[in-house]
Amino acid sequence: MKRSVLNIICTVALAVALTACAGRTLDWDPNDYTVRSGDTLYSIAWRYEIDPDDLARWNSLRDTSLIRPGQRLHTRAPRDAYGRPIVAASTQSSSAATANTANNTVVVDASDAATTTTASGDIVVRPGDTLYRLAKKHRIDAKQLARANNLKHPYQIYPGQRLQREARGTTRIASSAPRSKPRATKPVAKNPRVDRWQWPVRGKVLSRFNSRRTDARGIDIAGREGVAIRAAAAGKVVYSGNGLISYGNLVIIKHNNSYLSAYAHNRKLLVSEGEQVKAGQSIAELGKTGTDKPKLHFEIRKHGKPVDPMRYLPAS
Repeated sequence: MKRSVLNIICTVALAVALTACAGRTLDWDPNDYTVRSGDTLYSIAWRYEIDPDDLARWNSLRDTSLIRPGQRLHTRAPRDAYGRPIVAASTQSSSAATANTANNTVVVDASDAATTTTASGDIVVRPGDTLYRLAKKHRIDAKQLARANNLKHPYQIYPGQRLQREARGTTRIASSAPRSKPRATKPVAKNPRVDRWQWPVRGKVLSRFNSRRTDARGIDIAGREGVAIRAAAAGKVVYSGNGLISYGNLVIIKHNNSYLSAYAHNRKLLVSEGEQVKAGQSIAELGKTGTDKPKLHFEIRKHGKPVDPMRYLPAS
């Protein structure tokens, strides 16, 4: 009797729980991160050991400084309805894009609508696009666009797909209107090289890099509290704060599109986010925040992945 009553109670409780969830979309994803106060794109990328440029591209972020608490970011490359990873074509050469397509990787354009067409005039489908939306955007009749691509109702398209504006072999009527001159584009800035790294502080190396240990992503250097910590190379400060657990007061410097360096456990931070620093410039004071004794934890990351700093620093 008691067992029967217990079963009834459990059944009712389950029904109530399911009713409470009805009409609510459970869209939690283990590869999503919810932005918290104090986070920056670079601190999030650092936490997940991913390239900040990839994180920005996966989330269609044009201004990497504009993220807000509560915002959800993909920490892995998004995939289409068929489970294929979606990769921005703007970061790859045409040959690489072709190879990725052959390997079932969907290549899409992550820039604005003006650049969603190929050199041949084909339209590249992006996530969220529909045939009708693309037809309106490019001023083409939707049924004509469907016929040109042999699409049957309900006209399903997928990210990365290329759509012909009109069937191959048709002749376009030349417009008599004068063509506008193409806008002059600014030259792309060269990626600055890191020709030489220097020690951020002099002292005994307490622990070395170990790729198999999550607590050994860099090296620990002993030092007296208050000693100046110096930038290992010139660059831009992209993080200055204490929002990463176990790092204490932390500075992260972006040197170019490949390399970042980090300086943890500082007593005091001397630079702010957005500040340009020179190699050897004082950026912090050595301390023991987030750890048990005064030391500097120093890391170098290439495309978001930790690398052994000893391979880059000059022999002591």
